[in-house]
Amino acid sequence: MSAGYVASRRLNPGRKSVILDGIHPRDYRTLKFTYCCEQCVHFDGDKVDCSMGFSHDLHGREAQLRTYRLTGKMAICRFLEID
Repeated sequence: MSAGYVASRRLNPGRKSVILDGIHPRDYRTLKFTYCCEQCVHFDGDKVDCSMGFSHDLHGREAQLRTYRLTGKMAICRFLEID
């Protein structure tokens, strides 16, 4: 094994991180797109829980807006569904 391979395995132990999608500021201002748990049919507002079992921490409205303000990106859930 090369030293580069060992170093890269140490920095990336195989755990996948959340994908952040870039959102153009114009699109954010003008389009009414679905981007957070509170807009999804899988979200139970009474329990503050996802019926699919996913964490609300990164995809909730407050977290999404905080991430967008800092990076211009959002963690759009791949299972997001609207009525």
